[in-house]
Amino acid sequence: MNSEPRRGNTDALAAPRPALMLRGNDVSCRVQQWAFQPQTAQLVLYHQLRLPSLADLQRWTDQLRELGYTRVRTTALAATAGLRAESAGFHVIQDLVLLEHLAPRDAPNPTVPTARLLAGQREVAATIDVAAFTDHWALDSRAIADVCSATPRNRARSAGSPTAAYAITGRDGKQGFLQRLAVHPQAQRQGLGRGLVQDSLQWLARWRVQRVLVNTPTDNIAALTLYEQTGFRRLSERLRVYEMSLA
Repeated sequence: MNSEPRRGNTDALAAPRPALMLRGNDVSCRVQQWAFQPQTAQLVLYHQLRLPSLADLQRWTDQLRELGYTRVRTTALAATAGLRAESAGFHVIQDLVLLEHLAPRDAPNPTVPTARLLAGQREVAATIDVAAFTDHWALDSRAIADVCSATPRNRARSAGSPTAAYAITGRDGKQGFLQRLAVHPQAQRQGLGRGLVQDSLQWLARWRVQRVLVNTPTDNIAALTLYEQTGFRRLSERLRVYEMSLA
């Protein structure tokens, strides 16, 4: 597994493009540069119950092409939003399993010590992310900051000495989200991931969260096993990430 960003891509070292908002008919969408891929734009739909029209999507992709992007990628979409994306010419590039936990109050104490992940440690977290997922799917420090701000309340924790794993957990009312979990390959099978999941569940339980969601790629057997062993169960609903070439 490649643990370093691709070399020779000098664009990846340039300052990231600023995020922008695209607006359609009663719907808005945030656009940001995909981490480590400066020519790929990511569409972040805020409300998947209120979807952009096909005309909105066409206009948005035209705008992104004019800005110099060569590809556009979505966040994880549920079935209805996915069908709209497919109608606009997007194709599936990743299938995700959605899991839920309905009893975070029953989570045991973390099996390993965890510590607060400070804003100044996001570069370290990004290095772990690249090692765990390769730079095709990894988050850089800016994207990690975006994940932390995606929910009204969040908790960012690290584990290992030196730091070799991290997790970001969010909550919105009585619903919680395990938004990101990454363990450096050299530190796997040491209980760091399990401890961070348990820490996340206990934090959510203190706020009386009753349902916790997490998703992971269908082929990430290690993550699926970990989540199921810590009390998550698979849902029938699948999520998908879509992409379109603008070249």
